[in-house]
Amino acid sequence: MKTGRNDKCWCGSGKKFKRCHYGRENEIPVSKGEAINHSQKNASRKYCYAPDDLKRECSQKIINAHTVSKSSSLKEIADESNHVLGLKINFANIARNQGKLIPEKIGINQASTFKGFCSKHDKSLFSCIEDREFIGDDEQCLALMCRSVAKEIYAKEGGLNTSDFAKNSDKGKSLLDQMFIQKFAANHQTGTKAALAELSELKSQLDNQLLGKSVGSLSHLIINSTSPMPVAVSSVVSPITDFNGSLIQDLGNLSVVAEHLVFNSFSSDGKGYVVFSWLKTSTKVLSFIDSLLALEENKIFSALIRFFFGVAENTFISPMWWDSLSDKQKDKIKSLIMSGISPFESNNDTLLVDDGISFSGWDIGGIRKINF
Repeated sequence: MKTGRNDKCWCGSGKKFKRCHYGRENEIPVSKGEAINHSQKNASRKYCYAPDDLKRECSQKIINAHTVSKSSSLKEIADESNHVLGLKINFANIARNQGKLIPEKIGINQASTFKGFCSKHDKSLFSCIEDREFIGDDEQCLALMCRSVAKEIYAKEGGLNTSDFAKNSDKGKSLLDQMFIQKFAANHQTGTKAALAELSELKSQLDNQLLGKSVGSLSHLIINSTSPMPVAVSSVVSPITDFNGSLIQDLGNLSVVAEHLVFNSFSSDGKGYVVFSWLKTSTKVLSFIDSLLALEENKIFSALIRFFFGVAENTFISPMWWDSLSDKQKDKIKSLIMSGISPFESNNDTLLVDDGISFSGWDIGGIRKINF
């Protein structure tokens, strides 16, 4: 059906067609420079994700907060020039690498940072993991969760901004391309808003525990070793499948509230740790954890590598460990990084399943369950 000039635009913006998509195919396309400028501005947004009850105490300075400790963790795995390998996720870099994400050198001052806390709250909330040896107590595990969740909310809010920008990227395109771009952006926003609502609820529960308003609502699994962990990561995921390829939860059904798993891999005082954390009521996440614990101990590190690179972007690698890998192992990690990137690919049920490509470099010393 033909859209009249004064009709509501077909794209769903709520504007009249004449003030929205009328003549859009004749407009000047969005330039590469505009896209890079948006990417840079989006990555430099400033906000403090401290609990609302503490906002009155915020300092005026929003800093580059590390999601993975620079002093104790990133330095442990950095090369002689204080660089680690990580993903530089911005438009300019992705364009330069022809759409691929590949591990590249990043200085430890820049690795894992985001402008998500003021200087006061970054110090007060996370000194328990920055300034003392990790022992896996309630305070430290909660701090790890709070920082990871804040970073994920920051990323999701940035994703909404990018979706808004993408809606204008149909300038100069045919009507069919315009419709495709608008539909894709709208679907992305719907999913992102649902995820943001769920993450905000999780953050609220963590804030309550941080403020002493609730206790005992969290479960943790701590895997440790006497040697540093060669891969550092801080992230949040809603696991879809477990390590056997069995379905955990269907994220395509937005009427069902997704269960979240927070995970951190880091080093402290020369020792390595992997910490999984979740709400005690998250039974689906617990079944995911059970599938990991059911593996033979000598296969857990390889399973962690598949998990880290298959679901997380905020991941950093020891250059020395990376150089020790075979081409086959490196190609496996690169394919894991790219899994799920394309919006046209269906979920890979076998992403975490052992395919015979194993990894070494970290021997598990112990496994501790807390509040299961």
